Amino acid sequence: MAAKNHIELVVKTLAVLEALANSEYGKPLKEIAKEVGLVKSSAFRILFTLKEAGYVEQPETNGIYRLTLKTASLSRRNAKRLGLATVARPHLIALRETLDESVALAERLLESVILIDVLETSHPLRLTFHIGDDCPIHATALGKAVAAFLSPKELAVFLKQSKLARYTEHTYTKMRDLKLDLERTHKAGYSLNDEETVAGAFIVGAPIFDAQSSVCGSVSVNIPTARCSAARKKLLIASVIDVGRRISDDLAGIGFVH
Repeated sequence: MAAKNHIELVVKTLAVLEALANSEYGKPLKEIAKEVGLVKSSAFRILFTLKEAGYVEQPETNGIYRLTLKTASLSRRNAKRLGLATVARPHLIALRETLDESVALAERLLESVILIDVLETSHPLRLTFHIGDDCPIHATALGKAVAAFLSPKELAVFLKQSKLARYTEHTYTKMRDLKLDLERTHKAGYSLNDEETVAGAFIVGAPIFDAQSSVCGSVSVNIPTARCSAARKKLLIASVIDVGRRISDDLAGIGFVH
């Protein structure tokens, strides 16, 4: 049944599109036909049809074919439909299953960082966060992971909204201390919340970037200090950094722009 429904022409057409997508400056008919495994006449008919539909162009007299912006717009529209939470979800699940600790995802808004997804650990001793919660940039791993990668102008907007409220004795309430912590976060590639919002809680965060390398969110994993050894901390840090990069790579792959 599967073989009966298979349309070879569609496969060849997609192969032509992929061949062009792998070339920055386009390709001539002869090269495309050879790469896809078609005779030149068949490759030409596919390219001619794609040109008529607006997905391929041939702007130069040398016969080079290349993809149009209409092709790229398909990916952009799909990226808007997917969104950060949808793209990140499989990675959050894998992180939670690997570490069996609670993980969270936050999204950068114009003047704040908001929690948009949470997966909890199976351990009875856990921290509880709620989707929609604000993530203060001076006291949370999620907030600091975003703030540390903002431009000076963007950070100024966030700082203007921040009151540097004290949650525990470890919370940064002085702007100088916060800026030093954000500098460390930027350099290290991850943020820490060591009992800064909740006594007895250790949280690690990492930034997430969109297709334009602009920070658009952050991911974190949290653990009670009661079961957080030095070796465990190193594992959490390495794992969160890796997941942040993986999510960023997926967002770049679909052309997601925040």
